This record gives sequence, structure tokens and C-alpha cells, in this order.
Amino acid sequence: MEFQSCFDIIGPIMVGPSSSHTAGVVSIGKFVYELLEGCPEEAEIIFYDSFAETYQGHGTDKALLGGLIGLDTDDSQIKHAIELTREYGLSYKFQFEDSCPYYEHPNTTVVTAKRGDLVVKVGGVSLGGGLSKIFMINDESFDIRLSTSDDFSILAARYRPYVMREAIVGAV
Repeated sequence: MEFQSCFDIIGPIMVGPSSSHTAGVVSIGKFVYELLEGCPEEAEIIFYDSFAETYQGHGTDKALLGGLIGLDTDDSQIKHAIELTREYGLSYKFQFEDSCPYYEHPNTTVVTAKRGDLVVKVGGVSLGGGLSKIFMINDESFDIRLSTSDDFSILAARYRPYVMREAIVGAV
């Protein structure tokens, strides 16, 4: 069971409209931000299934970009994340796919991000109630539960050894 208390189901304090399409997605982006120890310069974002269909209407695009630039789930700037990416120097592109080859869930994304010579590919799924899970780092399977109340800098520090140097993996 992914939920540990009734507050996991009720959801976090967040910028909406949806805990599964925004709050959980901010957490995935923020995890990538912390893995790279700062805002990536480039990101390739693949939205699958439900995310691919409703990303603009539910703010999933803004949520993920907000997390990638270091915003928290309750930061009102999330609604301006697309514009803020220019200020933060983040260049990004979105791709949309029907189903994810790595993980079966309707709220799935895979982000490949580059900062300096560091590159990381992270698969995440938003479970609802602001909870999400990292299921992949650089094609290696993981089961990292993320809650909006977690300290992502501490959590991500454990997984920094999985971040690769660009010379090893090539450009994003």
C-alpha cells in the first residue's frame, strides 16, 4: 500500500488543480533538481498516457518544470513555471506517448536532464494525494516513495552516485 495515513489521501497543501497531476509531478521534478544539485540546463520530458492527454489542462507541464527549477508544491510561482524556465536557463522539450515501456501507470513521466556534464534519466509516477514514486534512475529500477513533506535534498543525496557524467552517456 502506497498510502501511509489519511493525509496521504486528502493531499498536500499545493498549487492545484490536481494532487496527482500537479503536486506529485512537482515532487518528481524536484527530485531531479536535487539529484543534479540544481536546475538542469536541458530537459527532455516524456509524458505518457493520462499525462500526455491532459498535461496542459491539469498543469502537469508547469508542475514538472516548476520542480525542475526548484519550486516546492505550495509555491504560487508554479503557475508561471513555463515563463520562469527562461530566467533559470532551462531549455526543455516535451514528447507524448500512449504507454510507458518501463512502468504501467496512467500518470507516468520520464525525464532526461543535463546540468553541466551531469546527466540523469529519471522515471516517475504520480500516485495521487501528492504522493509519487521514482521507479527508475538511468535504466536501473528503484522504488523510491516521495511525499510532498519529504526533504528531497536528503533523499536525493542517497542516489547521486547513479547520476552519470555526459562523456559516458552522450548528450541529452
